[in-house]
Amino acid sequence: MTTMTTATAVSPFASNPFYALGVADAYDEHQAGEDVHTLVRRADEMLDTAPNDTGPANFYVCGYANTVRGILSSHIAQINAQTDVAQTWLARKQGRETSTLHTRHRHARRAAASR
Repeated sequence: MTTMTTATAVSPFASNPFYALGVADAYDEHQAGEDVHTLVRRADEMLDTAPNDTGPANFYVCGYANTVRGILSSHIAQINAQTDVAQTWLARKQGRETSTLHTRHRHARRAAASR
């Protein structure tokens, strides 16, 4: 099974050192064991309280929030892949792998692939 990956868009602020500090802090906190949902909550709070100018604080918050959203997307993709594996295992364990529904989908995919 493969998981589709997409190239992340490079931010126009990526060369700003304060943006890079926000990115680094988000990755460091995640690597230190911080929960993904706590990081998202923290990023949302930062976005709510950030000033409306182009100062260093905004660059930091943008870097932090963009990185946290990327970490969250990765987390969701990992959970989806684990769910697919678990569902396949459960279907095999319960003998549903050869059910008519699975057979119908398997034959439909083969027919579509051979066209």
